[in-house]
Amino acid sequence: MGTNKVILLLLALSGALLAWMFFGLDPEFQRLSGAGSFLDARLSGYETDAVLGLQAALADPARADARDLLQLMYLGPDLVLPLVLTLSLCLLFRGYAPDAVLYGRRLEIRHARLLCLLPIAYGLVDYAENASFLLYFPPATPGPTLSALISELLPWLTRVKLIFLAVSVILLLRLALFKPPVTRG
Repeated sequence: MGTNKVILLLLALSGALLAWMFFGLDPEFQRLSGAGSFLDARLSGYETDAVLGLQAALADPARADARDLLQLMYLGPDLVLPLVLTLSLCLLFRGYAPDAVLYGRRLEIRHARLLCLLPIAYGLVDYAENASFLLYFPPATPGPTLSALISELLPWLTRVKLIFLAVSVILLLRLALFKPPVTRG
């Protein structure tokens, strides 16, 4: 299978996972939790009070289905999505970066490898965020120190994750759309 087909397959899988998360799991979670959507699905962002509010809602014994759905989300589609998205972005950088001009300098394959650090950082931060969600929300019972740390850290992890993803996508679009024609001579 060619690289382009692999990239298309990975992007299609990413789209399917995102659709499942946003249109399948998130509305059901909103209904079951009574505290709104998954925190990292709130594209407008969230603060510490939203983390504490969701934890209080999920601590209610009547919200067992919401807790199960939260675990399904982070041990299911959001376990696979960062890997698939990171791989597809890295493959796209490897395809578009060589011979592209960025800041007046022609890029080589080694630059493409360096650009891959952006989506890799996105993937690592996304996994740290997911682990934090699983460590913080019921049925997990973090101690007071860990609980205070995670509730303050989660909004920042989500912001940093989205920044790495946005910069990766913007840079990739810039490389793909404004790549100079190859001159043979």
